[in-house]
Amino acid sequence: MPRISNSKNIAKLGTIMGVWAHPDDESFTCGGLLAAAVQNGQRVVCVTATKGEAGVQDAERWPPDQLGEIRATELHDALNILGIKEHHWLGYQDGQCDKADEAQATTKIQRIIEQVHPDTILTFGPDGLTGHPDHQTISRWASSACRAADWPIDVYYVVTLKDLYDNYLKQADEALNIYFMIDQPVLKNPDECDIYFNLSSDLLAIKRQALAAMPSQMEAMLTYFDKPIFDKAFTYETFIKASR
Repeated sequence: MPRISNSKNIAKLGTIMGVWAHPDDESFTCGGLLAAAVQNGQRVVCVTATKGEAGVQDAERWPPDQLGEIRATELHDALNILGIKEHHWLGYQDGQCDKADEAQATTKIQRIIEQVHPDTILTFGPDGLTGHPDHQTISRWASSACRAADWPIDVYYVVTLKDLYDNYLKQADEALNIYFMIDQPVLKNPDECDIYFNLSSDLLAIKRQALAAMPSQMEAMLTYFDKPIFDKAFTYETFIKASR
């Protein structure tokens, strides 16, 4: 398959299902791509394993005992901005996915796959992007569920571009601890990516709006990245095909 690099190419991904660990994973990793697919008329479905209730950043503004429902509402708003109308919760506890029954979790995803019949699944790679165990676990669940399908599904793992990391994200990580469980993410050059999607100014605006709809997690990052820098730091969304 030719490299996916623009909105016309996104159509080749067919029905897309994103499988993620926490609210905001989908918008941070591929909000622009998902919005482009929706604009193309493609079916886009989002699956989220947990409500992210352990991601406390300001206990006074977003109390820990309310954070799960706060983040669920934020995700609903973000998905509306992206244009995504289909969403499934897997119902797991934030920070505990690696302790869940793997066969049961994989079966849950398999059932959604059977309903949706996706052509493409977007998810984390085995590294989990940030090293988060929930991210690593959801990658394993999603990949296992796809292998059990009766039709071929292309699975893509999100990766970070080396240039964007060196120029923007490394400094942001030092300030905000974005990649909080690893020293740095797995870095790729453009020619190593199977999806190398250059977001238009309109898609960058949609992505930023979706992230802004989740202030309990994204307020600090969006304060750090003013719009001109945001547009440079997030101008590409990149994935490698799982078969690699």
